[in-house]
Amino acid sequence: MAVAEDRGGRRATLLSRRQLDWTKNFPAIAAAGARLQVRSALIDGEVVVLLPDGRTDFSALQNARGGAGSRLTYYAFDLLFLEGQSLERLPLSERKARLEQLLSSQPTGPIRYADHFPGEGLPFFKAACEHRAEGIVSKKISAPYRAGSRNADWQKSKCVQRQEFVVGGYLTSAGAPLAALHIGYYDAEARLRFAGKVGTGFQSIESKLLAQLKPLSLPSCPFSADSRPKGKDFREALWVRPSLVVEVEFLEWTPDLHIRHPSFKGVREDREPSSVRAEVPQRPTS
Repeated sequence: MAVAEDRGGRRATLLSRRQLDWTKNFPAIAAAGARLQVRSALIDGEVVVLLPDGRTDFSALQNARGGAGSRLTYYAFDLLFLEGQSLERLPLSERKARLEQLLSSQPTGPIRYADHFPGEGLPFFKAACEHRAEGIVSKKISAPYRAGSRNADWQKSKCVQRQEFVVGGYLTSAGAPLAALHIGYYDAEARLRFAGKVGTGFQSIESKLLAQLKPLSLPSCPFSADSRPKGKDFREALWVRPSLVVEVEFLEWTPDLHIRHPSFKGVREDREPSSVRAEVPQRPTS
């Protein structure tokens, strides 16, 4: 979220990871950002839909754009610029202290400070899983801000397997115009590798997905030759340019990095396809 003051007053702009302007998608959050008592700021955060038990619902977020529902919340977890000054070289602890101070000036609203819990990660991870959370993120409190992909200063530990994948093809059937999505991820050599197919979870937006996929048609399979689908999954597939990213929940990774029992959760317009990697599970070590 970028907050800036000009002759027309303060305004806030919501930018996705791919620098798309999503301000109109979440007007209530943008309005709250414009009310912050600051001339200029750049805040890193995430829009979520909160369930009554405090967990988040990514599927509900897909249908929340343009609305001002009371469950829409912007969790702010980092402050990169403040009053024209870059804070990126400061340690995370200092940036978060300034962020908390900035947000303390606002009345109760949809923008919330994302608190942290210093200390051992393993007990907190176990508690998160017991409460059916997706997982936790562990960050080095003394680290400066580093833009771009994840690095050694922070890691995500998941209670459930869930990540983004790139769509490289799809299947149809007599009973369903969209029967399954062929999904994959990029390896270290920038090759798109097949991870499996997902055939559940998208039925309510089937027409919308097809409308996004058909213009991306390709004459040949975009997956690397050594990881392509086999049998009917290959012969009957309709291939597409790998530019659509989706979020998928699944049971586990197989040893050859395919996924088991996947379920579609939504489209991720904020992710650059080339940045999608296989996120091998990690657990806190202390």
